[in-house]
Amino acid sequence: MSDNAKGVLAQHQAALDEGHFMVQHCKGCDQHIYFPREVCPHCGSNDLSLVPPSGLGTVYSVTTVRRKPDAGGDYNVCLIDLDEGVRLMSRVDMDPVDAVQVGQRVQARVAVDKGQGMVVFDPVSTAAASAKPVPRGPAASAAVHSSTGLKALRGSAAIAGVATFGCGEATGFSEMEVLARAAHAAVADAGLKMSDIDGLCTASVLSTMWPMPVTEYLGINPRYINGTMLGGSSFVAHLLPAMMALQSGQCNAVLVCYGSTQRTSTFGRAEIAQARRVMDPQPYETPYAPMQPLSAYALATRRHMHQYGTTRRQLAEVAVAARAWAQRNPEAFMRDPLSIDDVLKARMVSDPLSVRDCCLVTDGGGAFVLVRADRARDLPKKPVYVLGNATANWNRQISAMHDLTVTAASQSGREAFAMAGLTPADMGVVQLYDAFTINTLMFLEDLGFCKKGEAGAFVEGGGIAPGGHLPVNTNGGGLSCTHPGMYGIFTLIEAVRQLRGEGGERQVSGVQTALAHGNGGTLSSQSTAILGTFETL
Repeated sequence: MSDNAKGVLAQHQAALDEGHFMVQHCKGCDQHIYFPREVCPHCGSNDLSLVPPSGLGTVYSVTTVRRKPDAGGDYNVCLIDLDEGVRLMSRVDMDPVDAVQVGQRVQARVAVDKGQGMVVFDPVSTAAASAKPVPRGPAASAAVHSSTGLKALRGSAAIAGVATFGCGEATGFSEMEVLARAAHAAVADAGLKMSDIDGLCTASVLSTMWPMPVTEYLGINPRYINGTMLGGSSFVAHLLPAMMALQSGQCNAVLVCYGSTQRTSTFGRAEIAQARRVMDPQPYETPYAPMQPLSAYALATRRHMHQYGTTRRQLAEVAVAARAWAQRNPEAFMRDPLSIDDVLKARMVSDPLSVRDCCLVTDGGGAFVLVRADRARDLPKKPVYVLGNATANWNRQISAMHDLTVTAASQSGREAFAMAGLTPADMGVVQLYDAFTINTLMFLEDLGFCKKGEAGAFVEGGGIAPGGHLPVNTNGGGLSCTHPGMYGIFTLIEAVRQLRGEGGERQVSGVQTALAHGNGGTLSSQSTAILGTFETL
């Protein structure tokens, strides 16, 4: 190990470069830890040391990234559970590369190329499986956190205005211009002027200081500013802090806004990926070149299939249902017919997800205005009240997700329902962040609309399509309506339109309650909102 290695990341990499694979061991709780950290996440001790593991492990999940031969060909990306009880991302050296199976036993070795070491695995056929499970980590406790103060906020604020702009292709517009068009339209929809806005919530994929140029561009002077960036869940997560700011009197009208020109921008996805390696480093996953975020969701999909028998046909039901709703929405980007067979025959990208299991790449801006409930009743549009909101974040890297079949939505949903005093059975319409078809299945389970492992059956036969037993993603969702980088704000906008009765051909009759759910990162951050009409107060 190099003498000048200081932090644990540098120490770990220095060992790899010398051909040694190390994990951490905590003397405080006798647990092994991976990835290495400064403090034990299990007990808080800093009495940690790097030790060599046995190297034996089991494939927890696997995806094969599909590439043309001239681009280097296919390769696998795996999550491996070591016998010491830790999980890491790696690759299994096997021919063919897509022959790796969940549950397969493997042995670690260090491959050093041009002085750079990385852990790879080889298949082994004789090693017995370990009886030691990987620690499942920070799962939601059985207790529901919903204080008296939070319940007092129920219905205290209402969404008074919503708008979108440029959802699809906004050629010739910048990210800021798309945002501003949506923002001005939402403020007008609320019956207000931009000078009435004294609170701002916004986030951007490309800028870490985004609230400042947005404030400047819109010409506002907000007394409340929130630039929390949790990926696509950000704009749902902005609700509760904004409600607190309104209730305290810090501000009177909060604008939540977003814009992206991801589809038509000259700043391409390759440049964004390069920037993210610096701005959002994931040093224990990046060396294995997962096609992020797609490969992370593919790994979750494979595990859900292995554990619960979920099928590709059931995933296809999600995509087909979204398209059926989109065909009723004149604003949807993709409205062509789509069948189960179309999805099953589509080009595979990162097994088991095909291109039709993936969200759109579009431009688009979205905005909404939040005010106190008493003020909302004096504004021109039908108020939509925020009855509950909660956010939970358990991980960033997919390899740090303790159970790939359970997301933090199981916590955010339970707490949002508790604040609202409602249950999943009370929801009239559901808007979920469907970046990939597996999202819809997992969130239906985690939010309580069906039992864990039963979402595949829940969506069969058009269960969430028009005429099904639960209206889900009535605008067409991120799969068929729009997905400009971060989709979360559009779940809220569609929920509001449904509760106002503005859905047109896709309107759900008599709906008084709605759930909107945002997802950020790679199944990392989850935020759930429960909305309702005046009758639900």
